[in-house]
Amino acid sequence: MWRSLILAAGLIACLIPTGTLAQENLKSVTVEIYLPESAQLFIEGQEMKSKGSKRLFVSPPLPPGKYAYTIKMINPDSDGPRTVTHQIEVQPGDFESIDLRAPDKRPITDVEYEPTPQKVVDALLRLGKVTRKDVIWDLGCGDGRIPVTAAKVYGCTAYGVDIDPERVKDSLSSVRKQGVGQLVTIEQRDIFTLDLSKGPTVVTLYLLPHLNAKLLPQLRKLPPGARVISVAHRMADIKPDEQIVVETELGDFDVYLWKAETLRGN
Repeated sequence: MWRSLILAAGLIACLIPTGTLAQENLKSVTVEIYLPESAQLFIEGQEMKSKGSKRLFVSPPLPPGKYAYTIKMINPDSDGPRTVTHQIEVQPGDFESIDLRAPDKRPITDVEYEPTPQKVVDALLRLGKVTRKDVIWDLGCGDGRIPVTAAKVYGCTAYGVDIDPERVKDSLSSVRKQGVGQLVTIEQRDIFTLDLSKGPTVVTLYLLPHLNAKLLPQLRKLPPGARVISVAHRMADIKPDEQIVVETELGDFDVYLWKAETLRGN
């Protein structure tokens, strides 16, 4: 049986299973939604009262499980209101982002750039037991701090890709400043077009859950012994082989590691 819970602010309604769990097992879902400023936004049929081109939905604390939210936008238009409906599947603790703007009004990136704290970079490379023999591929490399650190500290080869030309410029600048050009290659690429079946022994990610899931078919082609390390976000429903929490000035970051064999289910 299911029952409805309404967020105290009156902004949303969501469905959660009956029964009670220890408070420490309950986590919220956070979704940022981009849309035209003049648009109305509804979550599970309840209108959100906040305004602006970026609006934030935070669910009540939820017990473990899978949840689906129906998000609807009604945008005024000279030819009549335009309605867009989107359903998103989430789990407690997820942070997701969706863009309901017209395609020509969206940025080229799937996710807003957020630098990985250097303390997390150092920790994830230790978690991956990186050595000089490894080849690191950082998918969505931002300013290049993961491949640059891997090359500088461990002396391994590293490859960073990002679809945003500004981030590629930042990465190339860091490579030059740190003097690791002989080990680090940076390219502007769409990560969903990459062949991961040969080349990387370690893949690092700081994406969103739905993007990790979209990338999973490619990750399952990684060579035996390869590791995948994700900052902050799960990989579908696959239990990680290792998980750590890194304390930073920006808060705690979960870091997950999967072996290639685990992602393939063997």
